[in-house]
Amino acid sequence: MQVTEPKDAQRHAVLYQATIDHAVRGAPDLMARLVAHARAALRDQESRAHDARERERLTASRRHLNQCEGEAVRRFAEELQAAFGRMAALEQPVAVDAGQPHFDEIAGMDAAQAEQSVENARVRHAVQIAADRALVELNGLICELLGLKQVQLERNPLRPAVYVDAVAAALAQLSVSPAVRQGWLPLMSGALGLELDVYYRQLCSNLREQGVGAITPAGAAAHAPGDGTAGDDAPTLTFERLRALLAGTPARRALAQSDLYQPASEPAPLDASDTVSDASPGAFQATVPAAFEAARDMKQLARVARRLEGRLDAATADDHPLRAQLRREAHGLDQSLALEVVALMVDNIRHDPRLLAPVRELVAQLEPALLKLALVDPQFFSHKQHPARKLLHEITYRSIAYESPDSRGFSGFLEPLHDAIVPLADAAVTSAAPFDQVLSRLTAVWDGASASQERQQVANAVKALQQAEQRALLATTIVREVLQRPDAVQVPSRVLDFLCGPWAQVVAHARMTDRSGLDDPGQYAQTIDTLMWSLQPALTSQDLPALRREVPMLQQRLRQGLASIDYPQEQSDAWLQLFDQMHQRALNAQAFADTELLQPQGTLETDSVARWNAADNSAWLVPAEAQASGFIDMQVDDKGHDAPTALGGQLAVGAWVALMVDGHWTRTRLAWNSSNGCLLLFVDALEHIQSLSRRACEQMYAQGQLRIISSDPVEDALDAVARTALRNSVDVKF
Repeated sequence: MQVTEPKDAQRHAVLYQATIDHAVRGAPDLMARLVAHARAALRDQESRAHDARERERLTASRRHLNQCEGEAVRRFAEELQAAFGRMAALEQPVAVDAGQPHFDEIAGMDAAQAEQSVENARVRHAVQIAADRALVELNGLICELLGLKQVQLERNPLRPAVYVDAVAAALAQLSVSPAVRQGWLPLMSGALGLELDVYYRQLCSNLREQGVGAITPAGAAAHAPGDGTAGDDAPTLTFERLRALLAGTPARRALAQSDLYQPASEPAPLDASDTVSDASPGAFQATVPAAFEAARDMKQLARVARRLEGRLDAATADDHPLRAQLRREAHGLDQSLALEVVALMVDNIRHDPRLLAPVRELVAQLEPALLKLALVDPQFFSHKQHPARKLLHEITYRSIAYESPDSRGFSGFLEPLHDAIVPLADAAVTSAAPFDQVLSRLTAVWDGASASQERQQVANAVKALQQAEQRALLATTIVREVLQRPDAVQVPSRVLDFLCGPWAQVVAHARMTDRSGLDDPGQYAQTIDTLMWSLQPALTSQDLPALRREVPMLQQRLRQGLASIDYPQEQSDAWLQLFDQMHQRALNAQAFADTELLQPQGTLETDSVARWNAADNSAWLVPAEAQASGFIDMQVDDKGHDAPTALGGQLAVGAWVALMVDGHWTRTRLAWNSSNGCLLLFVDALEHIQSLSRRACEQMYAQGQLRIISSDPVEDALDAVARTALRNSVDVKF
């Protein structure tokens, strides 16, 4: 293993970022070459086509490709950069490929959609094979640059799956039919594999020349978190089989898509078109496709049983008689596959590095109960509100709050879990009732009397942030009105900084809180007219007596307005002192051309207008609002205010993140964001609240001070099961 010296860490970080930047810059040229290859392949197919209609179809496809080339190149570069950003935001990246369907989407797919997913997986597999030899070394080099102690494939953002998904995502945004897009993807994939192989070889050579040594994998590859590795036996859990298992009858599919969970003991009525399998009463009542039925042979069942047996034996040192009993009681391939899905899901959770070891051990202890449940209640897979799935979610999701077993509050979290889970592991499971009872008991502990006060604290924080949001929206309107004034170009830029900043908040606050019905409460909007007139020497020099009368009243009104929003005294005094200096110069008839204080704008530059329009008014809260919401006031860099946000839609309510606050990392979850997305409220495991502006979060993310951890480890584990089924479908042979 290559050991990275501390002095090399900074150099490696710079090299890593340069490598990513180079990949982004090369994306447009890469896509242009892929389009050229697809175009040549289509032309060749045209020349060899004997059917006139097939030839016309190929010609039309090639013309569409020519028309879409520019947009395809642009979209691919954007998608690739976004993919790199998503991976960088994750504290512990898991092997999630954007182009693959989520577990919960599979039941709603039809056969054509399922086949398209499999075809896309075959494309990814083909590209992987073409670039595999050079990729092995590159994985080691990238992991070395990242300072990892062992190779972790999912940490390499340049892996083929990322490129394939970026190509597929780019094509999906083009204005052509799905059939045309799907015809281009395999043509591009062949060229992509060769392109990546050349690129990887060059990149490896460059990194070696700069003294980077690759980490050498020790022995067998370690279990990648969430990869759903199925073992060496012939694959059995294919994508089509998983779809059949999850979808079942139309009645069950409708139930799975509903918001309410209904126990299996009260099944929804079957449609006349529904068919029932010939399994015994304990088996699933599902419609099984002919291909699925044809695969029911003893060899397949034996392979599933052997894999399941090996997985269960690995989960515990002593072979519990229950496990052998469950394998014997499984009726048909559907129940055997159900046991396999549970085993894969639990295995993925048990290897999830985001979860603490005691939590993973508790989930492993739940496996027997989950296996028994899978035999009698198929809704466990297809319904998010199923008590067993909710229990798994609550256990794993809440546990992410704790960074280590020594974290404050973790022992209090783990103890009731242990007391509830251990009896459930050996309980008789004939329905979801035992899981429902445990979930209710734990919810009562988690949401007990102390939680009421904590919920009120969060509610108060939300109320304060909503008030700030409403004021910010009004302030934005006021900023727009100021910038549209004809005399805006006649005042110094510092005046516009004040009017588009704190004073816009003053006017907005007065309008929000006024109960008198006045058009201009506090006369703060009129103050804008007076201030702008008073700082235009070309006008005030014609009536200095009027200026002398106005200045004292203007100063008083400015002070009064800033005090109305509890504007910090030091900053308030600084603004008033600035305006006083400007007024004194005007009153003394000093030549304003010789001083920057009174220098007019002349013109409003585009960049300046954009900066004032983009002013993050929501990033300022009155002290009472800041205190109620735990607001962290950060100095946000205005540069790049109009650039696309790096976080995009990744930071969704419910996501756990790691924040660097006061030099320390803290885990907290996004509990609320404002309707316009400008203010975000975070709550940690002990219900400590913090709020930030969106722009502050973007800046922290860009500086490596905010990392996304997860929103649902159970969903990640089930998505890994779907990936396993897809991967098996690529290689499946009956």
